[in-house]
Amino acid sequence: MGSLLTDVGRRIADRWLSALVLPGLLLVGTTVVALVLGHRHALDARFLLRTFDGDISGMDGRPAAIGALIVGVGLAAAAAGLVNQALAALIERVWLQQWPEKLRRPFVTSRRERWQRADDEFESARGLASTPGRQTHLDRLAARRSRIGVEPPRRPTWIGDRMSAADHRVWNQYRIDLVSAWPRLWLIVPDAVRTEVSGARDRFDAAARLTAWALPYAVLGLLWWPAALVASVTVVAGWQRGRSTAADLADLAEAVVDLYGHDLAAALHIEAPAGHPLSHATGLQITEQLRKGA
Repeated sequence: MGSLLTDVGRRIADRWLSALVLPGLLLVGTTVVALVLGHRHALDARFLLRTFDGDISGMDGRPAAIGALIVGVGLAAAAAGLVNQALAALIERVWLQQWPEKLRRPFVTSRRERWQRADDEFESARGLASTPGRQTHLDRLAARRSRIGVEPPRRPTWIGDRMSAADHRVWNQYRIDLVSAWPRLWLIVPDAVRTEVSGARDRFDAAARLTAWALPYAVLGLLWWPAALVASVTVVAGWQRGRSTAADLADLAEAVVDLYGHDLAAALHIEAPAGHPLSHATGLQITEQLRKGA
């Protein structure tokens, strides 16, 4: 048990170092550079080196000052990591949750109208006679529609729609409430499945953390314009990673129900004929039992 706890502690420390402290050190270094250079000397490397050389020379023979500087930098990096965690949680809520009605409505309306136009074009093309290249054209139209949403948009962001679509798709297929069923499925699936889903969740969290790092760089952009470029690239990369990891996580959630729905029925002592897909009747029995009348 002692070795297990040591191993777990080491892994947590490694994750904290790689995910938060090292990016925090980069942010601290960028902050120092921004304060030294400003807009006037934004890309003047010689000015930066001369400034640093003078500051470091002034610390010769003062080990206490150097030690305090190192500790201060480490504490600032750790603090930046903690702030990043809070911002990442906020970003996940923005991605996943419904917004206030007045703020949400224009985004949902716009996305729904674009989705409907893409769906109408897809349905029109599907109704045409078969021709060479027709399937490729349909696949392209379907992919364009999916870039807006795999279902008619209900939430202001693509990520929120993709995650909520997993609930709707499972309900439409099996009449199983995924929110109620998921904790029970998690207890009966093999370790390999839990590892795969946990990895997908970790990648989604990492995408949110990456996006969160863009915020302090955007603030630094007010002092040093190259930081604004870093913020722009970071937020685009984080959003793209958020979309792809959310799609992976939603696909895995649906796959767990597809592959282990019968096992869930068996664990709940609900009859589900083997060799056949789960029926709506079985799914409703599962949902009723899990909701406990709620």
